[in-house]
Amino acid sequence: GGGGRGGGGGDEDMYKLMKMIVSRDFYPVIVFSFSRRECEEHPKALQKLDFTSAEEKTQIREIFSNALLCMPEEDRELKAVVNILPLLERGIGIHHSGLLPIIKELVEILFGESLVKCLFATETFAMGLNMPARTVVFTAVKKFDGQEMRALAPGEYTQMSGRAGRRGKDDRGICIIMVDEQMEKESLQNMCMGQPQPLNSEFKLSYFSILNLLKRASGTVNAEYVIARSFHQFQHTRAVPAKLARVAAIDEERSALVVAGEAAVREYAELRAGIATCEKEMLVHINAETAARLADPAHVQNFLKAGRMIRVRDGDTDWGWGVVVNVVEVGAEDGAAPAGDRSYVVDTLLQCAPGAAEGKLAPAPRIAHNKTGQLSEKGCTVEVVPVSLKLVAGVSAIRLTLPDDLRQRNARESVGLALNELHQRFAHEAFPRIDPVADMGMSDPDFLDTVARCEKLERKLKKHPMFKAASSAKARASGAGGGDGGGAERFALEQFERKAALDEEAAALRVEIKSTELSKFRHELASRARVLTRLGHVDQDQVVLLKGRAACEVDTADELLVTELMFNGCFGRLDHHQLVALSSCFMPVEKSNHFVMSSETKGALDGPMRELKETAKMVAEVQLECKLPIEVDDFVESFKPTLVEVAYCWSKGMHFDEVCKKTDLFEGTVIRALRRLDELMMELHKAAAAVGDGDLAAKFQAGAESLRHGVVFAASLYL
Repeated sequence: GGGGRGGGGGDEDMYKLMKMIVSRDFYPVIVFSFSRRECEEHPKALQKLDFTSAEEKTQIREIFSNALLCMPEEDRELKAVVNILPLLERGIGIHHSGLLPIIKELVEILFGESLVKCLFATETFAMGLNMPARTVVFTAVKKFDGQEMRALAPGEYTQMSGRAGRRGKDDRGICIIMVDEQMEKESLQNMCMGQPQPLNSEFKLSYFSILNLLKRASGTVNAEYVIARSFHQFQHTRAVPAKLARVAAIDEERSALVVAGEAAVREYAELRAGIATCEKEMLVHINAETAARLADPAHVQNFLKAGRMIRVRDGDTDWGWGVVVNVVEVGAEDGAAPAGDRSYVVDTLLQCAPGAAEGKLAPAPRIAHNKTGQLSEKGCTVEVVPVSLKLVAGVSAIRLTLPDDLRQRNARESVGLALNELHQRFAHEAFPRIDPVADMGMSDPDFLDTVARCEKLERKLKKHPMFKAASSAKARASGAGGGDGGGAERFALEQFERKAALDEEAAALRVEIKSTELSKFRHELASRARVLTRLGHVDQDQVVLLKGRAACEVDTADELLVTELMFNGCFGRLDHHQLVALSSCFMPVEKSNHFVMSSETKGALDGPMRELKETAKMVAEVQLECKLPIEVDDFVESFKPTLVEVAYCWSKGMHFDEVCKKTDLFEGTVIRALRRLDELMMELHKAAAAVGDGDLAAKFQAGAESLRHGVVFAASLYL
């Protein structure tokens, strides 16, 4: 089936698939999506489908009504509660971390009782829940892992696809994958049959753990003692014999390699490496200059003439090389905008994946450039796509001659064939770019110095005996009508490069063997100890002081920052509602583009929030001075006011529906954050009590109690 951007089949594809599953009695089915929004959207495509009988509908309503008894009466009419019932009655469920906890549990119970026949879920449903189905559907084979879009790992695929097939009921499980792009055979094979990732320790030192060890060890046990006996250190120690064996194997292979004329080969390899380094430096300068020239309206028309080949890149999406058709100046009509404020759109012929005619624009798979010069994927087309000037990532020196009428499909495809022929011609090298000096007039001294160094190295390379021998051999082979030119020289170079690679690998392994994980931690431990001393948590003899005793109680938030705010009086000046609101800045939540703050909250917390940021900057700078890797600005910006208004209003007793209007976060995310905030308030209560501040401890206690009401702390259906 086809899918939109980022995976997930379209509504029509989903409806057809579910209809087939119903007709063949393949349900219950779990549909795994990698976005909570997708889990919410997909059920809308199934409005015409009903999976349940009248008797099952009655059972669902009865279980639903009984579940609501666990909720406070005023929360039983929440939109999130009312809107889910019509779906459940038709045997359709949704399960993701953004749902109300009680709704998630209700869906799990109904699915376990075979009353929910079609469940749209995120991958967390496959972790820790024994909820098998007959069929599993993947709406995509790629997921965003917080940093990039990547293919599913073998362990992730196995965990989710393993839900297919119920013991004692099904003789087999059915797994359906919806893909919206060409997949390499090796990628699919690795996803389905590859080895799962090994279980590796993610042990990290924290101030909380160091302070608690210092406080409780009484001089008999230190942090190094614990690290030396950790799973992390065990894994490293266990890997040492294998690394030693690999070093021995490398040494044996290296000694067997014989390089004829090794000194000359080394010099030749170093010249080639030097030229490659210079070319990389030049490319950085050229790309920067190209971007600057394209941003200047005076140069746009000169560079981007019809037929010019350009590289188009939109974030992580690489469209490859296309051909300029026309450059349109936006805002030029009647002098609507000053020249400096005008923008440009480049109409570009690009190779597009199937579906471009229906408006589903995506780049053609790279596999499309085969030996015949034709698009191998059925349905791939060449289309004129409007491209923003800022997406032009490179400009080639090549210009193609365009047909007169590009409205004809065969005319556009002829340009696509020309592009494919160029891909074949330059299969092992980059397309020639516009000349940086002659065409662009680059005069940057650093760039010209790099060009001079590169030319000097190239002159040396051409004079080198190996280069001359290889050139002569190629000429002889060409004159003889073919054959392998320069074989001896190439073999010597390959042997040398293999030897150098082995040396590099062996050196890296020896460093790993010599530097144990414990020695790595020693440096970090010493740096963190200096931070604790500088901030007054421990003295020079590593004895935990009063501030350190407070930090020993805080594990839910940044212990250094909250203790600074406790000791500088920031917390003491606030009432318990304001304390709750300010403390919400320590709660990590997903990115949110919408949150409001009333004038009351802003007036009360403007000063404390400014003080929080200043204190966070001070704490980060101390860590940086003590040689710990930390980005000061990122650390300060991590304490966001996303939940300030939400926490303040909930603490004041506002209804949950009204609270949720103040943020675009899912209801389940809000509840999880408020529960964690309650945990933090109790930790801060203990911290204040540990230093003898009874008034502040009472405020934190009152703040925690003000959170414990309504649906946020409703009882679990499993209890």
